[in-house]
Amino acid sequence: MVYNGYAEFVSLPTTEGSVGILANHANVIMAIVPGIIEYDPAEGSEDDQPGRQTIVVSDGLLKVEGGEVIILVDTAERPEDVDEARAKRAEERAREAMKRANSNRDMELAAAELSRAVSRIKASRKKHSL
Repeated sequence: MVYNGYAEFVSLPTTEGSVGILANHANVIMAIVPGIIEYDPAEGSEDDQPGRQTIVVSDGLLKVEGGEVIILVDTAERPEDVDEARAKRAEERAREAMKRANSNRDMELAAAELSRAVSRIKASRKKHSL
């Protein structure tokens, strides 16, 4: 678990595009794609970091029901925990896998890996430039 608490706002990447969740959002279930989740912890929540927070995620599911947001993903990490050199190597491997893909499924898997690697690099660079 990366975060368990109240949030004023959550933005996340889905198969339908970037989705923003505010209080009293309609109930929904959506697929999450690799990318970056951003959220603003509510005042007095457990997150001791002020301001907008970022988490790099792989694919998974979003469920909003009764004012509660549940995000289940295969992997999640904060930008400061990203090993940028490792992420760059993963990006290179994914690009090579895309070139060698023999089926649509192979291409989809490689594209998902590439998206995750690029998101990790982007989040890491953004965090280090602040």
